[in-house]
Amino acid sequence: MKKPDMLLTDIERSIFAKALVISIIAHTALLGGTSFSLFADWWTYGVHSPSYINAQKSKENKEAEAARRKAAAEEKAAEEAKKAKTEKAAAPAATNAANAATPANAATPAAEDGKVTPPEVDPLPPKKEFQLGDDLSLD
Repeated sequence: MKKPDMLLTDIERSIFAKALVISIIAHTALLGGTSFSLFADWWTYGVHSPSYINAQKSKENKEAEAARRKAAAEEKAAEEAKKAKTEKAAAPAATNAANAATPANAATPAAEDGKVTPPEVDPLPPKKEFQLGDDLSLD
């Protein structure tokens, strides 16, 4: 049977320093590897917290989306104006004849200013109060 002091005779030095160095290297590699995108954001936005950087990114994305939508809307409006101009120039006599043939209260697809006018609609009848039928009773 061995005594506890005899088991420690083979250990000449402590492994604490070696384990500490390995742990520091492993943690540095793990944190550095998983934080690469944060370091890249720090290069762009400066050293700030991730919440501040995400707010800045969100703001930039919203501005870019608004600019893209505005450009698309302007392009669509220009295209529609060009299309309306070519249609108006192509058949002015046909639209005048069609407008003369329609009755006065009918809706025209487009007025002279280009706005679409809805047809006249008869109003709904007045609302009636609820009445029980002959076969229904509250008793």
